[in-house]
Amino acid sequence: MVIGKHAVTTNTPGNILLGAGTFHRGLKFTNGKWEGTCLGATSGGGKIAIAGELLNLEVDGMLVKTKGMTIKQGGTATAEISFAELSTDVLKMGTFFTEGESDAEGFAMLTDKARITEGDYIDGFGFVGFTADGSKQIIVIFESALCTSGLEVETKNKEQTVVKLTLEAYAENAGDLDTLPVKIYYPDGN
Repeated sequence: MVIGKHAVTTNTPGNILLGAGTFHRGLKFTNGKWEGTCLGATSGGGKIAIAGELLNLEVDGMLVKTKGMTIKQGGTATAEISFAELSTDVLKMGTFFTEGESDAEGFAMLTDKARITEGDYIDGFGFVGFTADGSKQIIVIFESALCTSGLEVETKNKEQTVVKLTLEAYAENAGDLDTLPVKIYYPDGN
């Protein structure tokens, strides 16, 4: 390889994430395979953002950022997903509604509730994507996630409706509260 011309190697196609991937509930590795329930088809895919929250210490006379003077204080992990399917699961995630007693024959009904309950959190919320050559899966799992965007449905003439939800990672209240409750799984050898 000529330095500065390109960085492509024979490993490159196996290291490029390609396509929309899928989003799941209850994603975990059990008995040698990944298991979970897909949350629904997407249109426009999704986005995962993981960032540490940083505090830059300020000292008189220090005019630039300096090694050792930036402290990590927690972090955030979010997923923005554009769902093509308006399923009960998607409706419940975006609204914190619960199933109620329907007064309309042939229709189920969702109704508001006063508090967020354990069932509103999505345990094992995960993303599964593949590399360009299809040889590797890249998996990101939030220990628990909660929809923080609410539900907004915008309909337009001659256009497909997409429901965009933002989910944020949450730690269990009895666990490690200093680090993000997120894991990234990538095949060995990279």
